[in-house]
Amino acid sequence: MSRPILTRVAQVFAALLLMVAATMKFIGDPGSVAIFAVLDMEPTGRYLIGSIELVAALLLLSPFAASGAVLVVGVMCGAIIAHVTHLGLVVNDDGGMLVGMLMMVLLSASFVLYSRRREIPFVGDAL
Repeated sequence: MSRPILTRVAQVFAALLLMVAATMKFIGDPGSVAIFAVLDMEPTGRYLIGSIELVAALLLLSPFAASGAVLVVGVMCGAIIAHVTHLGLVVNDDGGMLVGMLMMVLLSASFVLYSRRREIPFVGDAL
């Protein structure tokens, strides 16, 4: 089935940002280490979330993009909760750029999820 170009652009955009975020977690970027230290999840949580982000990015670029979008929305909602409750909206004097980036990923993945909602296993059949 042919996908509208905007859906494909949203998939690639979200996947690229997720790959950048996952790479930062895997290489031990000081900002990522500091964030997960505050959350008391360093280093295991950093590697776990990085792995989930990488899998989600690969799913977004595959025929299983709807499942990837579900995963991304879940991870980004968790990140928002962490920022609101523990980290704050400005982390490491970034001016809110990290929260802005995760909101862009969340919005892109939400758009993909809505566009491809009929492809979601067990849910799509009911729509």
